[in-house]
Amino acid sequence: MNKFIFLLLCAVLFILPVSCNNIFAPELGDTGKQGMLYHPVMTHPSQVLTNFRYAYIYRDSLVYSMIIDSNFVFVYYEPDDEGGGGHYESWPRDVELRATGGLFRAFRPIDLIWNTTLDSSFSYIEDDIILKTEKAWFDSANYSEMVKSFQLNLGDNLVIIGSAIFNFIKNPWDGQWRIVRWRDESSF
Repeated sequence: MNKFIFLLLCAVLFILPVSCNNIFAPELGDTGKQGMLYHPVMTHPSQVLTNFRYAYIYRDSLVYSMIIDSNFVFVYYEPDDEGGGGHYESWPRDVELRATGGLFRAFRPIDLIWNTTLDSSFSYIEDDIILKTEKAWFDSANYSEMVKSFQLNLGDNLVIIGSAIFNFIKNPWDGQWRIVRWRDESSF
């Protein structure tokens, strides 16, 4: 009997470490720059847009809130149905977060495809005065503008195609870039 208990105890001790392994979990390790789903530290505006896409695809409102600056403004064109004209409307960060949270809850699946960067510039701004602007200049910039074309697939039947003009600002305290203004130029 003692030999049976000893063998049973050895088998349990052998199987226990193996059974704690979740075969469905991703392996631990460094995924490298190419394997990152999102960037926890946003040292370049392109990383902010990677996080933007991640937040939309995975409907992650926490990641989305981290890419939006506290002074954020969303600007869009509101067409006038009767007169054929229209005007621009805008809303602040808190409305943007509520609207995007509603979008995340309303549509499954969501897919965002960044197509082309149509234009980009980097500037250094101090006291609301632009001191230096150059194309593709980055090292000491604290403000950037980027125009991206995109395709947003909401659910199975709604596709929005257009471009967006993003203005980024580099936070002087944590050195991270965030979106301070988004002007939507999409069409249905």
